[in-house]
Amino acid sequence: MTEPAVDPNVNPDPAKEPGVEDKVTMTPEEFEAAKQEAAEKEAERRVAKVLSKKQAEWQEAKDKELEEAKSEAAKLAKMSAEERAKAEADKRQGELEKREKAINLREYRYEAKHQLEENGLPDSFVDMVLSEDAETTKNNIGAIKAEFDKAIEAAVNEKLKGTTPKTGQGAGTKSALAEGLGL
Repeated sequence: MTEPAVDPNVNPDPAKEPGVEDKVTMTPEEFEAAKQEAAEKEAERRVAKVLSKKQAEWQEAKDKELEEAKSEAAKLAKMSAEERAKAEADKRQGELEKREKAINLREYRYEAKHQLEENGLPDSFVDMVLSEDAETTKNNIGAIKAEFDKAIEAAVNEKLKGTTPKTGQGAGTKSALAEGLGL
């Protein structure tokens, strides 16, 4: 049997007016539950979107890392034993220099925190004063200390400013109290 053709211009429910939506009535509890459900769905959608984006970034980074490793292996395969040994030694030297730099930076950070405490400055300033060498870090701390002290002094002077106290009655006039006493 074939289905009868449906004419889109004919209203299937003659009790309803065309173009008028059904009204849904809910209790406040049902409304809150529906609102909570919609919020949860939106949060899940956003989390899924962020996760897929981060996963794609991670996959891209891993693919790039793998490609670099393959190209490095291909280079090493083409090299002679002496060239390969030299390349591996250079790579190890680079890694050692990178680790040494990280250790030095950690030591500078510790020393900078110590110097900040000695100068009465918050140790949260450490990222502002830290540099690649100890001398620059020390100079940065000195500059921050000078500016910090100036700012504190200006703030204290501003707080100490006030209106000058008003003087009493002039010397030649009697006060109301003196007149009341008959003086």
